[in-house]
Amino acid sequence: MKYFIFGTLIILAACSTSKESRNVNAPKDVSKDSFKKEKVLLNTEVKDYISEHPKTLNPALQDETLDRYTTDELDTLSTSSDPLIAISLRCSKKDFDTAYGVAAKNFNRYQKIPAYWNAVANCHLLQGNSRKALLFYNKALEVSPNYVPSLNNIGVLYSRQGEEQKALVAFERANQQSRFAKTPRYNLARLYLRYGLVESAMPLFQGLLNESPTDVDLINAVGNCYFFMSDYQKAYSLFAQIPASALHRAEYGLNFAVTLKKIGKTKEAMGIFDDIQKPQSSELKEYYTVIAQQLGIK
Repeated sequence: MKYFIFGTLIILAACSTSKESRNVNAPKDVSKDSFKKEKVLLNTEVKDYISEHPKTLNPALQDETLDRYTTDELDTLSTSSDPLIAISLRCSKKDFDTAYGVAAKNFNRYQKIPAYWNAVANCHLLQGNSRKALLFYNKALEVSPNYVPSLNNIGVLYSRQGEEQKALVAFERANQQSRFAKTPRYNLARLYLRYGLVESAMPLFQGLLNESPTDVDLINAVGNCYFFMSDYQKAYSLFAQIPASALHRAEYGLNFAVTLKKIGKTKEAMGIFDDIQKPQSSELKEYYTVIAQQLGIK
């Protein structure tokens, strides 16, 4: 049975870039100027993490991905001089042409950097070009076998295509290659939880929460684990830590409202539900209706 969970699988974008291509080896719009002799960077010369951190409700993965930042939070990174950050940022904002221009400009220097190819792939994935994305992820793995961000992102790609068994294999492989990488653990835990494997998901989420105890998504995730185990008192202890300013979001407020009713706080449950903004996604809309019925709201 699938358990309903909130949020999306996360792309590892610290090493992310974007670029549409005519072939798998070179980004789109490469001009003659792109082939001027420049020093080709080695992998050891390029940082593979995000060092500039905007303040965010979800800091746990902030050095590995841009996926969990809001638009306002992303704006604080707009002056970064790091080409890989610049490409990732533009892709996150759907400014693909600019991102591709940065990628083309930096092709000579970054062609041996797996982070570069991973970033190109991420941009294709964000555009819905799954086939091209997979080609570029594999290019990153050609440059650096077992490169964790690309393994993780292949899992994201397969999950978006509904091929969750392949996604599981990719996430598990990424997690095995680096026990320190947090994003594959997060994605793996979410996939476990989606299929009701709460006992497998809980230690992964809890370990991440121990490392980042203020991360709202992780607080919510651990709360959801207890919720699905019908341990409503423990679920309440987690959900109650979510800032009141965030509870209008369906992914945080819906299960909290049910939990409050389960522990006899019906009036508070109604108050939480009344403040939730009606969701836009079809999946959340359906769940919103289900919760309304559980709460006795017509």
